[in-house]
Amino acid sequence: MKKILFSFSMFLIATAVSVAQQSLGDAARKARAQKKAPATIVVEGEGAPQIDNPTSASDSSRDTPASEATAADAKPKKTSSGPEKQKTDDWTAKIEAQKKEIALLQRELDVAAREQRLRAAAYYADAGTQLRDQAKYAEDSRKEQELIETKKQALDQAQQKLADLQEQARKAGARVAD
Repeated sequence: MKKILFSFSMFLIATAVSVAQQSLGDAARKARAQKKAPATIVVEGEGAPQIDNPTSASDSSRDTPASEATAADAKPKKTSSGPEKQKTDDWTAKIEAQKKEIALLQRELDVAAREQRLRAAAYYADAGTQLRDQAKYAEDSRKEQELIETKKQALDQAQQKLADLQEQARKAGARVAD
């Protein structure tokens, strides 16, 4: 009798757990569907806002009412004139090119440092090599260290140039993101 009662209670618990998981899964799917299809609000002239996706705007589970979203989207955005936009684009292109150069120098520096560490690990792992090639290892190590120092200096100069470009852009009145 106890076995039957125990089996029946386990069946009920398993059923309750599976039902709860299905409802959580359904809730998660519903939440994902709401995130994928947000309301797109288009403000045209002086008229009322038009909503491209009425199903998601009428959903009562949204955090912000449509009127608040409309007020935030309806703020006038300052547009740049032709020459001002061209000046900003020029500065942005210069700054982006400098950032790419910095990334390249940083990558080269990282590779050189990694190669030096690998060579040192290989050298110190073999006692025979340490005895035979002490002078050669010391010379190669010195050259690698000079190369790394040169790359560090180039990286520092490139970062300084980037800071200077950003400052010049700011002084010129161009709006560039950092």
